[in-house]
Amino acid sequence: MKRRTLLECFAGGAAIASAYQLLSSDLPQKIAQTTAPSLSAATVATSSDFFGLNVGSELGWKPWRAQLLPLYQELGVRWLRVWYNWADIEPQPGNYRAAPIREALQLAKNKGFRILFVVWGTPTHAGSGKLGAVPQALALSKYCQWLQANLGDLVDAWEIGNEPNLERYHAGTPAEYVRTLATAYEVLRGDALVIAAAPSGAAKPHYWQALFDSGLEQHCDRVNLHPYRQKPREVVRLVDNFLEQVRKPLWITELGVPANNGNEQGKANFTTEVVSMLTSRAEQLFWYRSVQGKKLHPLRFGIIEADRASGKVTPLPAYYAYAAQARKYQQTKT
Repeated sequence: MKRRTLLECFAGGAAIASAYQLLSSDLPQKIAQTTAPSLSAATVATSSDFFGLNVGSELGWKPWRAQLLPLYQELGVRWLRVWYNWADIEPQPGNYRAAPIREALQLAKNKGFRILFVVWGTPTHAGSGKLGAVPQALALSKYCQWLQANLGDLVDAWEIGNEPNLERYHAGTPAEYVRTLATAYEVLRGDALVIAAAPSGAAKPHYWQALFDSGLEQHCDRVNLHPYRQKPREVVRLVDNFLEQVRKPLWITELGVPANNGNEQGKANFTTEVVSMLTSRAEQLFWYRSVQGKKLHPLRFGIIEADRASGKVTPLPAYYAYAAQARKYQQTKT
């Protein structure tokens, strides 16, 4: 991942592609159900804030955001998942670049959005030189203290890391990830929720178990999963299997499907079907992702088409499908 291009804010491309290579036969057959399992009330979505959207660092795109923010509002999402690399925020120990990020987050808050902030991207001075390196505990603790002091009033939830089963995001073991989570949780817990990083759709159940055996649920407020699959029922099977192994409420901070061969209507159909089945299973859902377009994202997961040459943005069929689900769900909660 390049650090200072538009692509840096579109996390998960390789992870998503690899997840689609998995077949539903990878899952235990005992969970081949599509009826929601018996869950505690805390596990099921209970708020009209259920719908979120992955926006990366788009809030800082000044030429675009005047068009994008109204579209996010009309979409009916209440949460935005943002991503700013630690390596860019603190390129040298104690040297922070915060003003543009704070300005961008404040703009979103002024529009009524809630913010999920991804804490990731180890700088060279805090690790081995790779963004996915396991961070030094003291350096991470100091960074989290800075985040809390300088952005905490604008952030509603912190997500610690991303898809730790993939080396590009976490070049360590499950136990090392849980230690990283514990370090961040010790500092950031309080008014804002702390969300564990989600295993990608490529993760096998034994990887989930390794996280749980290392004490993951003791160091977060919510568990997380990125259940990428090509078919809605495969998504649900994966989610149900995960729910059988956890006690805390589930957030899904990434889920989507690409428009293969330009099939935008197929993406919309997937959106309609899968969202209706997840409201009884997850507490929060963040669709992946907002914008797609040439030189903006290598895979066509977006619900808004953006043309860099003209500056034009156009909602796609999946945008309207997600908006319809948001309206339908919010009406049942009012």
